[in-house]
Amino acid sequence: MKRVKWLLLFSLILNVIGLVFFVIGFSTHFWLESDKNYRTSSGFESLGLWEACFKDFSHKTSYNGKQYNGCWWMFSYEYEPIREWLNPPWLVAIQVMMTVSLLLQLVGSIIGVLVFLGVCPGVANFLALLSISVMILVGGIISAVCLILFGVKSDQPEVEAKWIYFPDKNFLSWSYALVAVSGFLSLFGSMCGFVAAMTARLEDKYGERPNYDGHMLRSQPTVY
Repeated sequence: MKRVKWLLLFSLILNVIGLVFFVIGFSTHFWLESDKNYRTSSGFESLGLWEACFKDFSHKTSYNGKQYNGCWWMFSYEYEPIREWLNPPWLVAIQVMMTVSLLLQLVGSIIGVLVFLGVCPGVANFLALLSISVMILVGGIISAVCLILFGVKSDQPEVEAKWIYFPDKNFLSWSYALVAVSGFLSLFGSMCGFVAAMTARLEDKYGERPNYDGHMLRSQPTVY
């Protein structure tokens, strides 16, 4: 039982740290950033999942010469004239998948903490530990797919991408890196969770405990 608790604790530490990194990267606008030497010509400064920053930026299709300055929410009224260009379908898909990933990792971490503290029964329950690990792992896989898709799309030539101008002058920034690090932490955390689940399963099936007469009795397997 102690071995299971230690494995679960180590898994929770990795998952919680990964979740903190994920939330920071998820909510900040530094997934993509432009080289400071070229910001004057492009007008683009930085962009995240939910926010984009420009300085004296004017879109090619803007007939009235409207310029965009500062950082605004992607779905704000300010960006309505360029929303289809700024937030293409593939980026919307990433936003949806990253939200699902966040929910999975958040729920998995909360349930894991409750199980560890004994609020929810199931410290040695194979299915409980396995479910937590699966949620964390699936959340990490989804975020990995999103990172790959964003990295590929942001590096495409402007003619193909039809997105942010001068893509060769932009680079993936620290918000993107934090989400990538959180993915690795989630992977290792879920692996520890899987080991904890299998250990609990084996201890429950083959473990022995003394009865009140001092005799060793083999525990009965849990019926799920």
